[in-house]
Amino acid sequence: MRLATAVVVLALVVTATALAGRGDPKERFTPADQARARAMVLRVGDLNAAYVAHPAPISTGGFYCAALDQSDLTLTGRGSSPIFTTTGEFVRSIVGVYATRADADQSWRRALSPAGQQCQRTALRAELQSSTMRLVSLKRIPFPSKGTRSVAYRAVATLQGIHFYVDVVSMQVSRAVAGVIYVNALAPPPQSEVRRLSGLVATRAQKAMRSA
Repeated sequence: MRLATAVVVLALVVTATALAGRGDPKERFTPADQARARAMVLRVGDLNAAYVAHPAPISTGGFYCAALDQSDLTLTGRGSSPIFTTTGEFVRSIVGVYATRADADQSWRRALSPAGQQCQRTALRAELQSSTMRLVSLKRIPFPSKGTRSVAYRAVATLQGIHFYVDVVSMQVSRAVAGVIYVNALAPPPQSEVRRLSGLVATRAQKAMRSA
C-alpha cells in the first residue's frame, strides 16, 4: 500500500469510528442548524495551495457500543469539510449540532467516559486490522482550550513498519460538537498547524452558535 493511500485509509477509518453507525442520534435537521454546521467546518482557503480538496464520503460505519449509544439524543445539523490531502497528510473537520445543550453535554460526557474511550479504542483497533494496519496507541495529549471545552487525542498506527500519526481535536461550543482530524505519515502532525485549524473551527462555532 503506497504511503499516500495508507494515510487516506487511516484517516477514513478514524472518521468512520468517530461518526459511528448503529446508535446514532435521531436526525431532525433544520435549515438554520444545517447552515450553522456548514459555517463551522474548514474551507479550501484555510490550507495552503499544496492541499487538494476531495468530496467527503458518507460514513457507513456499523460499529456499535452501548457506552456511546446516542439514539436518545437528537441532531438538528451536521456538516463536514472536504477531505484535504497532500503528500503524506490528510485533514478533515466534522460538526454536529444537537437540538439542545443537554443533548450536546450528554454526547460529550459519554465520549469521554472511561467506557466510551475504551469503546472507541476497541473499534479503532478492529477497523484498522481490517485494513491490515495495527493500532499501537491511543492517548490523550495536552492541547490548548478551544471553545466551551475541548480534548485532543493522538493515535499511532503501523503498516509494514511505517508509523502513522493521527491527531483528533474535539470541541464543544454550546449545542455544537466539532472535530478536526489531522493525519501525518512518519512524524506527528505539526502542532502549530493543528492548533491553528482547530482555532478556526472553534471561532466559527462560537460565531455560529451565538444566536442559537
